[in-house]
Amino acid sequence: MSKEEFYQFYQQNIDSIFRFFYFRVNSSETARDLSAEAFLKFFQATEKNNSIKNPRAFLFQISRHLLVDFYRQRKPVVSLDELQEKGLEVAEESFLEGLEKDEDLKTIQKALTKIRPLYSEVIIFYYFDNLPLKEIALILNKKENNIRVLLHRAMKALKEEVEKEEHLS
Repeated sequence: MSKEEFYQFYQQNIDSIFRFFYFRVNSSETARDLSAEAFLKFFQATEKNNSIKNPRAFLFQISRHLLVDFYRQRKPVVSLDELQEKGLEVAEESFLEGLEKDEDLKTIQKALTKIRPLYSEVIIFYYFDNLPLKEIALILNKKENNIRVLLHRAMKALKEEVEKEEHLS
């Protein structure tokens, strides 16, 4: 993948990757750092192997692994300053600003952190990133029918959590 192709791929996918991390870590700074690290790892992988069939699914797989590592080790991630020195941009804050102004999204975000991680991933991929079930299946390494069932169960669990949150308010 050339630098121009990577830049175009980055522009098309940075918001989705940022959202993926933001809804999982609830920190814009950490989400930006993890997003930058995901793209760096993706770029390094494409330099070594240029025959990746589905780059977007591969990027989300990298992101899922980074998230697992983040929670497992709570290790420091790649510095944003270091990435900016290498010429990579970081995610815009406009998405975050919109979220913080919308109370319903805050409730949903809080509820997403309380349901099973796999459920929240499926919801984020499908409803926030508008990924088709087929692509989610590739990312999660599952069958498309399994994703359909997961999505149904995830929405049921999310609805229950949102209702709990509303009763507590």
